[in-house]
Amino acid sequence: MTTLISREPWWASPPYPGQNELDLEWGYLEVYDSLEFRFVHVRPTDEEIINRKGCRTYVEPSPSA
Repeated sequence: MTTLISREPWWASPPYPGQNELDLEWGYLEVYDSLEFRFVHVRPTDEEIINRKGCRTYVEPSPSA
């Protein structure tokens, strides 16, 4: 029997530049002790999405001219 070890809000596809993250298709990425991964198509709350630990995009600062 596999055991769930992690369940985090995760996007189905990464956002396009400038796209609002709350407009994406979201679900949960589940990780099991057997190293199996599953994407569950159940939308997390907006608060869970905003406060998530993973699945982040970072914008590099533009070089100053």
